[in-house]
Amino acid sequence: MLTRHPLTRGLLSQDVLTQDVLTRHRRPCSATVRGPAERGSVTVFVVVFAIAVMFLLALILDGGIAMNAKQRAADIAGQAARAAADTIDVAQLRNTGAAVMGPGACGAAAKLVSTYGQRLSSGVDRVTSTAMVSCVAPAGARVATVQVTVSTSPLVPGVFGAFRETALASATTECGITLGGAC
Repeated sequence: MLTRHPLTRGLLSQDVLTQDVLTRHRRPCSATVRGPAERGSVTVFVVVFAIAVMFLLALILDGGIAMNAKQRAADIAGQAARAAADTIDVAQLRNTGAAVMGPGACGAAAKLVSTYGQRLSSGVDRVTSTAMVSCVAPAGARVATVQVTVSTSPLVPGVFGAFRETALASATTECGITLGGAC
């Protein structure tokens, strides 16, 4: 027996499923209809957004490495000044009881700066060079002053071009807990 179905405008046999006919001839809803100008617009958005995220990630990483270089320069300068002050003239200490620096204080500081440079030359926040700019630690003195530079290069060099961050730091030893008073 054939019947008329109001949505299909045709004749249906009873053995044909009404649901199958309805899904075949149904018009798509307006939310799924896209015009030719909208095809691929999400892809373009994702690509632009991904590039922006990569740029910001590079900015954060390279900015952190540059700030870390300044901290490392201060740390290395402080350690080098301590190494210089650690070269105590033992004979002077035994004779007079005064702890003063002996000869070779700046050599000990330079050796420590070189050692730090070798240890920090690998890793994500690697240091490309370390150098002791100046050292004032004459024999017989109680205070040592060391100035150090630390250079780094960006982790993602293509984003900001080829730049180098060079940090300069200076450190001076102080005598004990009296902050420069008599030892």
